[in-house]
Amino acid sequence: MAAKRVIEGVQVVPMGKANAFLIEGDDGLTLVDAGFPGKEAAVFEAIRDLGRSSDQLKHLIFTHHHLDHIGSAAAIVGKTGARTYIHPLDIPMAQSGGPFRPMCPAPGLLRKVMCRLFYDHNERVAPVVIDQPLTDGEILPIAGGIEIIHVPGHCAGQVALLWPSRTYAVRGRCLHESHGPWRSCRLRKLGGWSREPTQTCQSIIRCSRVRPRQAHRQRCVDAFPK
Repeated sequence: MAAKRVIEGVQVVPMGKANAFLIEGDDGLTLVDAGFPGKEAAVFEAIRDLGRSSDQLKHLIFTHHHLDHIGSAAAIVGKTGARTYIHPLDIPMAQSGGPFRPMCPAPGLLRKVMCRLFYDHNERVAPVVIDQPLTDGEILPIAGGIEIIHVPGHCAGQVALLWPSRTYAVRGRCLHESHGPWRSCRLRKLGGWSREPTQTCQSIIRCSRVRPRQAHRQRCVDAFPK
């Protein structure tokens, strides 16, 4: 599936069951998230469709470390030399390529089976070196200024990205607890951080000041899973 214009200066790039976002700026191109492993060709095709070259991709920002958001990062960085950014809490997983934070089944036999079938926290992806940690409240001097908002709940290092000049935000899974088979798992507590309703609700409140766009296949999802 080809990339599609979302608003002026932003393309959504389908990368399997997750999306990446390609932002055009006077200082080059910025990619938000890197999809599943083996999907880098979709990004390079989107860049070509804009009449640009791969070396014009200058920045790669991750909303969080899960494999459907960093899977093709190493291949993309290897070809473009893009500078990489992620929250400090997720740097170890990105730079090691896994294992990821363990999950345990939600209540119920079916959910337990689904969790075991579809989630393996020991799964690994190609590691990617992180050039710059993201700090809550900072404004990256990229594409006219992108604000970082730390929104834990789904993931300890989850961030949302606010582009004030366009009143636009990319929130990863900030407002989406889970979908599909992932609804069968819940994140175990780790170092005081977990995928918990309280954190998720606080993050929803923080994101409510802008119109967000999901960094997954759905354009919009309910804040609370049914």
